[in-house]
Amino acid sequence: MRLHFSRVRLAWLALAAVALVVAAVALVVAACRPGATATPRPGPAATQPAPVASAATATAPKSGPVAPTKAAIASVKTSSLPAGVDADGNFYRGDPKATVKLIEFSDFQ
Repeated sequence: MRLHFSRVRLAWLALAAVALVVAAVALVVAACRPGATATPRPGPAATQPAPVASAATATAPKSGPVAPTKAAIASVKTSSLPAGVDADGNFYRGDPKATVKLIEFSDFQ
């Protein structure tokens, strides 16, 4: 009787091992599929065309910041900008009292 119990137990262990391998292979295949990432679907707002500006709005002056032109960018030389170290020990280039500051962190390890 012990021999029969042993064969049944081995059969179940073999079946469990095969199921585990099949599950692992299925997970790897599902993870490596090219379409595994979700793609956003366009909503109703994205499919409608943008409204066309009328002549009255096209000639109205724009308020707010305007992007600088290439000529304005080329005329500013970095050597003419003030540079130094402030009272806190921070290095700066440009106006140290500017309303917007770019802080760059670096670690040399």
